[in-house]
Amino acid sequence: MTTEFRNADQEVLKLLEECSELRNTLKTISAQLARIENRVKAAFPTAAKKLQERKTSSRQKVSSLTSDEALAEFDNVVKLASSGETREAESKLERRSAADLLIIAKEVGVSFPSNKPSIRAMREAILGKVRESMLLSRHSRRE
Repeated sequence: MTTEFRNADQEVLKLLEECSELRNTLKTISAQLARIENRVKAAFPTAAKKLQERKTSSRQKVSSLTSDEALAEFDNVVKLASSGETREAESKLERRSAADLLIIAKEVGVSFPSNKPSIRAMREAILGKVRESMLLSRHSRRE
């Protein structure tokens, strides 16, 4: 296999060929994994069922907050941050579950580019709204 090419077109063709080979290899691996999973499920149906139940229960974590409670929680965090206790405000958000953070973020108008934002992204977005709220409240007091 030579690594030198006469021109850019030949290099591009070679790279596309390698991509195609990799794609076929990944398809083969995926098919083998599917066969192994099916054999495991057939051999150990109770263990497979427990694993499936565990996966679905972790996906269905629901927030315990209502929209009013989410807004009240946000207001509490803003009050803490406004009084200079920013670390306490951050830790208050860190103690919240992902589902609770998502509800709070949605209630204060944060939108995310993906359907499943990370916990860190949600916390940072909420803290951004907290800072925005603090700036707006300072500005309105001056007038």
